[in-house]
Amino acid sequence: MNRSFRSALTLAVATAALIVGACTVDGTDGPGNTVKVPTLKDTALSVNTLEPAANAPRIVNPVVSFWAIKGERSEAFMYYAKPGNRPDSTVFVRFRVERNSLVNRPNGTPIADGDSILITMTLVDSVKLEVGFEPSGLVFNPADPAILKMNYRETNPDYDDDGDVDSTDTAIPTIFAIWRRETPTSPWIRQTSTVTRELNEVETAVGGFTGYVIAW
Repeated sequence: MNRSFRSALTLAVATAALIVGACTVDGTDGPGNTVKVPTLKDTALSVNTLEPAANAPRIVNPVVSFWAIKGERSEAFMYYAKPGNRPDSTVFVRFRVERNSLVNRPNGTPIADGDSILITMTLVDSVKLEVGFEPSGLVFNPADPAILKMNYRETNPDYDDDGDVDSTDTAIPTIFAIWRRETPTSPWIRQTSTVTRELNEVETAVGGFTGYVIAW
């Protein structure tokens, strides 16, 4: 997995196709100081996926199916098991279909008010924490899209994979996004995303179904 700065830079030199940039965000290395967080351009080679923390609970429902109905809001959740020292479990994935989100079935036929379609989300990669959605080809309304939220609370906080958790790791979540790819061999594409650090959550609008991960 391409997660460390050293690996990313080595790959850049080897391929001459990976360009490293930088952005400045607030860090934690002292009053008035900032941390330079290296960022990578939105290409298939630059995706740094997250991984579960060493003590992360298992995901209790890695396959979730529900009926979405045109004209009604529906929501489904994928959960971590509840640790013994916490009152509640952590929601890993929250997927919401708005009242007017559904547009066309995979065969291209319109979805009328009151019609339903079965949606399934599956944890397809427990290492990269990739979640796949079906049915492929389902089309959502860009003016009222479905909403995907993914939580990174139970992931390894050493995001730069350098062996320690420091101010750089604290700053990296500011550049998290949800990325998608059509097939396991397709390039990753960055989604426009919103990070809510207080909730350890990344949110994006969904226009169609494929595989999704949190990455940077």
